[in-house]
Amino acid sequence: MKNNVYKIFRLFFTSLIIISMSGSFVSCLEDNVNEYAGTEDDMSKDGLFIGGHFNAMLKDVIPTSDVDANEYQRAQNLTGDIFSGYMAHIGTWNSSSHNGTYNLYFDKWNDVGFTNGYNKIMGPYIKILAKTDDKVYLSMVTIVKVMGMHRLADNHGPIPYTKFGAGGLTTPYDSQEVVYKKFLEELKEATKELSDFVDANTKGDKPLVKYDMIYAGDAQKWLKLGNTLRLRLAMRLSYIEPALAKQHAEEAANQKYGLLTDIPDIAQLKSYGGNVVYNPLETVWNSYADTRMGASMDSYLNGYKDPRLAAYFQPTSDGAYHGVRNGLSINDKAPYEKMSTPNVLKSTPVLWMTAAEAYFLLAEGASRNWNMGGTAKDFYELGIRASFTQHSVSGVDAYIINSTDKPIRFQDMVGSSGIAASSTITIAWQESASFETKLERIITQKWIAMFPEGQEAWSEFRRTGYPRIFPVVSNRSNGQINTTTQIRRIVFPQEEYNKNREEVDKAIGLLGGSDTGGTKLWWDAK
Repeated sequence: MKNNVYKIFRLFFTSLIIISMSGSFVSCLEDNVNEYAGTEDDMSKDGLFIGGHFNAMLKDVIPTSDVDANEYQRAQNLTGDIFSGYMAHIGTWNSSSHNGTYNLYFDKWNDVGFTNGYNKIMGPYIKILAKTDDKVYLSMVTIVKVMGMHRLADNHGPIPYTKFGAGGLTTPYDSQEVVYKKFLEELKEATKELSDFVDANTKGDKPLVKYDMIYAGDAQKWLKLGNTLRLRLAMRLSYIEPALAKQHAEEAANQKYGLLTDIPDIAQLKSYGGNVVYNPLETVWNSYADTRMGASMDSYLNGYKDPRLAAYFQPTSDGAYHGVRNGLSINDKAPYEKMSTPNVLKSTPVLWMTAAEAYFLLAEGASRNWNMGGTAKDFYELGIRASFTQHSVSGVDAYIINSTDKPIRFQDMVGSSGIAASSTITIAWQESASFETKLERIITQKWIAMFPEGQEAWSEFRRTGYPRIFPVVSNRSNGQINTTTQIRRIVFPQEEYNKNREEVDKAIGLLGGSDTGGTKLWWDAK
């Protein structure tokens, strides 16, 4: 049974926001973030006001509801998880015309992530900002805000950000360029404040320890997360503003307290202090039976004879691991329910960022001749080792030197169709290889290591073109999305068109193309 504090937290956020008949959808969210159940007196006791809102933000960087998995499914599983090639949908919704087949206009699925970002990330952030000027608290909260909101920007492109909270009937959007540069500056300042705190923290104080479901108040780990997140977002700019990317990447990589390069530093949401976390992916694959292993994961992991296969997926009745192509048009999902499911239980923590990702970011930076403090080869191999250690899997020494195994042809075990492997990349590092081959090798192993965090995997696929993943079988975008190029973004929410049309029209101008899934984001510039 959840404790009383947790029950209070739930009361704050379980009521639905009532959208008025006029004005901006986002502005209405701003107006309603004040309407929580707890009184000011109740919420000020024992740091509950700040801690409660901080705790709520943590639970919705990736939507993690203890009630059901619908928000997670729509905001994560039916976007990044399938667009990255990690998983495949097997649902038959709307006669197989939905996100999985590139119809982005079905049932307002793509409103959910947007609503979540402003209701459950930005709303609580604004409340905390108005309540305290404690630099340590604000630094931790800022890192969470950026962790959540960069996912939103990576879905849509332009978003309301710098002017959110100012009030008014409409809320202007910022270009993705403005938003990303603001992210980087916010992270630079937050990590500086945390570094100063850690330097002076001789008593071992643990800020927000009662409410911190990630690091239990360990400010040094929050500092490492902030540095690593800054490196992640800096790398995102590698093709659009390489000089700025290099500047922020080198600064982040060479900070005094470093990055998330130790396994215990992994950022993941887990049950803590009376707050119980149920991983919603378990509900999606098990209770809903709507998702299975993706065909691309089948091709790469089986081709490499990857020892992490059993850590990532559950075998089928024949003891093997079989995936599913995305974009199937099917009337009956029952045959596909027999394919491999994610090896995720209700108790499995919800992953944000791994030590392996930190090493692969360093490897890419080093391969670009940026000062990352080491060589691309060493960081690449450390990334693989970190992933094996994270999943308690043996055989890493043989895996790292494997220079022969490649991704294999995918065979549909239900139907008769198959498709040739999309890549011939091997595992072992080759110093004499071209930059592009090195990049494919780094990103392919990074993609494997980040599983099951499909949002970031999809973003890296769009940024680099790697790994090479299978296209959808059926494309129902009416020509808006190129099957070969694959989906590049999520359209703006219908509610924003209904309530904030003038600003959405301006945002489309900032986007630089039509509001479709085929228009590239600002940083998608390779």
